[in-house]
Amino acid sequence: MNSVSDTIKQNSENILIGLTYFLLFCGGLWHILGVFQSLMRILAAPLLMGLAIMIAVIHLKNDSGTITKQWRITFCVWSLIVIVLSFMIEWAGVETGVIFGIYRYGDTLQPQILDVPVAIGFAWLCMLLTSTAVVQSLTGHWHKISPVILAALISFAMVLFDVVMEPAAVKLSYWTWIGDHIPIRNYIAWFVISYLFSMLGIAMGIFRNRLPRIAFHAYWAQLIYFAMVIIK
Repeated sequence: MNSVSDTIKQNSENILIGLTYFLLFCGGLWHILGVFQSLMRILAAPLLMGLAIMIAVIHLKNDSGTITKQWRITFCVWSLIVIVLSFMIEWAGVETGVIFGIYRYGDTLQPQILDVPVAIGFAWLCMLLTSTAVVQSLTGHWHKISPVILAALISFAMVLFDVVMEPAAVKLSYWTWIGDHIPIRNYIAWFVISYLFSMLGIAMGIFRNRLPRIAFHAYWAQLIYFAMVIIK
């Protein structure tokens, strides 16, 4: 019975993984061809939020013996902290220009509060979860790695993601940089903020359980999408 249940669960996740690649590849192709642009602008924020929520929900539904009710509560608390604090950091970044550099959000990601997209907090959560999944998959015995090194590896994966995403995000009117120059400060801030969120997650025991495979593949599917936008 368990074998059948596991097979169904694995097949369902395989479908979600395939669908994620398909949708993001189609999105990139549509940008290259210049079609469905209005639709893509409307769907941008919901897709960002939906991807983060999907990964989090799948992780919460894991019925592994190491997944307890207390762990689920802790995971939800950490996720909420990431969403709220990252939004506040982005707001402070836009207002002061000190954290990331001088930038402004465009009108693609809607709705917005205080000139910051609501979806941006979910985007940070999604990127942290997917970056962690990449580190878990590439290192194997991640739970034996020093917390300091583990957090650094997750942050490095976050910065690599941002290097590809930044020029694409500007083309998509997610945000614009004053002077059309992406400052080094932005990447340093990404690393530091990611490091702090990762260390908090490690301290709360969030990352002791392996994230679902969809999180690993969502990292690469998004990179493919942004790379295709840059190609255009």
